[in-house]
Amino acid sequence: MTDIKKLYCRFVTGMTVELDIRQETKTVNQLKNQLSEVINLTPERLYIGFETTLLDDNDYLSAKGITDSDTVHVITSQLTEKIAYIKK
Repeated sequence: MTDIKKLYCRFVTGMTVELDIRQETKTVNQLKNQLSEVINLTPERLYIGFETTLLDDNDYLSAKGITDSDTVHVITSQLTEKIAYIKK
């Protein structure tokens, strides 16, 4: 099994965030935490989907068939929410 080094996180707004995945990021919850560091939403407001499935927080990315450079879909709890990168 190959480590996931990068994922593309596509929002329903059409925006795509290219995310370099940390070595310790293995679960959906960890992915949501990492993604929340670069957008202005908390992990609790993010839902991650892959292919036709909405993923649970405790799901392992690799167990759901997600591999390096795949695109996951991000749904927010409020579709009208403005999403922006947090400048570091």
